[in-house]
Amino acid sequence: MSSPLQNANLIRRIRRRLPSGASLFLPGILLLAVALRCYGLARESLWLDEATSLMLARMDVPTLIRWTSLDIHPPLYYTLLHFWIRLGESEAIVRGLSVMAGVFAVGVIYALGEALFDKRTGLLAALLLAVAPMHVWYSQEARMYAWVALLMAASLLMALRAWQTGRWPWWVGYVLITSAALYTHYYAVFVVGVENLLVLYGLFRGWARGRLLRVWALAQLGVFLLFLPWFPIFLLPITIGGGGWITMGVGRPSLSALAQTAVLYMVGFGRELYPTWLRRLGYLLFGGLLVMGAWPQREPKPIAGRDGVTLRPVEALGMTLGYLALPLGLAWGVSQVFKPMYSARYMLPFLLPFLLLVARGVARLPRALGQVAMAALVVLGLVGVQAQVTALEKPDWRGLAQRLIERSEPGDVVLFMPGWHAKPFDYYAQGALDLYSDVPIPVPRYGEKALAAVDEALVGHRRVWFVWENEHYTDPDGEVFKYLFQHCRLVENAPLERVGQVMLFAYCAPDEAGR
Repeated sequence: MSSPLQNANLIRRIRRRLPSGASLFLPGILLLAVALRCYGLARESLWLDEATSLMLARMDVPTLIRWTSLDIHPPLYYTLLHFWIRLGESEAIVRGLSVMAGVFAVGVIYALGEALFDKRTGLLAALLLAVAPMHVWYSQEARMYAWVALLMAASLLMALRAWQTGRWPWWVGYVLITSAALYTHYYAVFVVGVENLLVLYGLFRGWARGRLLRVWALAQLGVFLLFLPWFPIFLLPITIGGGGWITMGVGRPSLSALAQTAVLYMVGFGRELYPTWLRRLGYLLFGGLLVMGAWPQREPKPIAGRDGVTLRPVEALGMTLGYLALPLGLAWGVSQVFKPMYSARYMLPFLLPFLLLVARGVARLPRALGQVAMAALVVLGLVGVQAQVTALEKPDWRGLAQRLIERSEPGDVVLFMPGWHAKPFDYYAQGALDLYSDVPIPVPRYGEKALAAVDEALVGHRRVWFVWENEHYTDPDGEVFKYLFQHCRLVENAPLERVGQVMLFAYCAPDEAGR
């Protein structure tokens, strides 16, 4: 007959061998993340920026790097896509690279939540990110935003693990991942800033000292040296404010831009399709849980490290709040006093600390109430993902290319205003129509030189399909439209949703146009 002590030891051994909550639930959350990010993946056409990504990815790597040196985004994402599209160039494959980053981010936010708070908070944050409509949206877009969100969160995770364990693999991982984040998007400087501010705080608190401080300095030097070849190019977007398109197309953000970002964090891009009561309930629920999650606890169990590094819960909370508030506030503030650099898509990385705080708020509720709140948040997220798929948000370049191929006649030309719209159109037209998009575009007004270029585009063509984004900053007064209307005969005019209009002009030959 076994003793009570032997029975207790047996029970402990059995419990140790049983799967933990994380090992049971995390795989299911990851599968949900995969399913949502693949749902409707190829439903919409590639839009302009995605077509630009593909255009760059088709180049050889040296040419790609030269092009990106003149762009507002660094080259790492495009380089990854260059190798990825060897699998194919369908919408689903091209966007699949971002799907991968989106799923990995769900695993990283779990680890980050565990490192900063506890396993339960990590699991809740992972589930919230898996169903977050905004994150699903950018995980389905052939751009670098899902990747920079992943790499910035991974940089923070590596820094935490390095501080807490002192082990060299975490330090090496930190240097490589942080450098990769900087080569993916320049907003990665924000996470480096937050990390260094915490270390500076640690100097006064007493835990950033001795060996840790020396190794941290070496790690920062390593990141700087790896990024040094690109550093002069990095300075250019700083001087132009994150891209001229933000200055001309978005401008200086008002305070409402911060509120709009919060709305995107909560319900994504399909908010108009939510039932009003559900959307408002979601705002209240998210807002209340965010406040609860951001409220410091009195007691605390420190997060201790092998080398004596101990982060108090208030410091872990401060890091999370800093990771959310500092980048948003700086991007907004710099846009007021320097040049506009605030764009909702650039704010995706800071959705992760937002959800960490919401998850912490849920974890602080009584378990039954927390389960109800979590169920409501998951339903809200699923409704948002469905709304985004239902409401087509991107221009239908696929449909337009098919329509023009079916209706075009020999000698037709397609003219785009602004000219860069030719890129997504030609992805679907695949050279079946003559394109003329290389029109010089002085900003903010069209000039005589550009109108002469339009003249040149029409030579040898009797009909022109004119794809016009009216009131665009490249031609705010519609001078190109007026010019065509004066010299040609308008045959038909149809809307192109989320772009403008598609017009067919006839009798554009020089002798018939009277030029």
